[in-house]
Amino acid sequence: AEIGGFTGIVAPDQKAVEFLVERRGMDRREAERMIQGLTSDPDAQYAEVIELDASEIHPMVATPGDPGNGKYVRDLNTPVPVELAYGGTCTAGKNEDMDMYARVLADALQQGKRVASAVQFYIQFGSQQTREYCIRKGYLEVFQKAGAHVIEPSCGACINAGPGVSTRPDQVVIRAQNRNFPGRSGPGQMYLASPLTVAASAVAGYITEYNPSEARELMPA
Repeated sequence: AEIGGFTGIVAPDQKAVEFLVERRGMDRREAERMIQGLTSDPDAQYAEVIELDASEIHPMVATPGDPGNGKYVRDLNTPVPVELAYGGTCTAGKNEDMDMYARVLADALQQGKRVASAVQFYIQFGSQQTREYCIRKGYLEVFQKAGAHVIEPSCGACINAGPGVSTRPDQVVIRAQNRNFPGRSGPGQMYLASPLTVAASAVAGYITEYNPSEARELMPA
């Protein structure tokens, strides 16, 4: 959708094989054959090599207007109250994402908390398979008890359609999706974040990191 280095290629490994076997029903030998040779040449030369220490990476958001507006949650100058929280789409509606929403909401319930009264939290499955996965795991009950609204698989708020779309320019929204350009999902101020951050913010009522060891992270605003 944009011109620039917005994507990357990762050499497939056994995790990719497991995904093809489990999610696509592919024969293991066929999957292993498919990934053969999909690695960089041993003598390849690179313009630049960037090494990251994952232990130093902290939860981030993309502030309104562009996915490139990255900022650490802890560096937000003042608490940012939210009215809408949304998790889903093809970006954050997978099985693993549902695990994260359920983890945060289950923690909140154990602390006697739910989605903040001023927040509408929508969770949308990325596929029927993910919906069935959530049923098997018992997540629907967790979502319901915590006060989240569940949406059937479909394109939704990410394309400015369905529940979760903002309705006012001053409305602050936090979403686990891939784009936050102006008008993308209504006229509001849209922050992008991970499923963990979105769910924690829905419970707190303001943008916050998820850290189960710190009770303040799940305190309603």
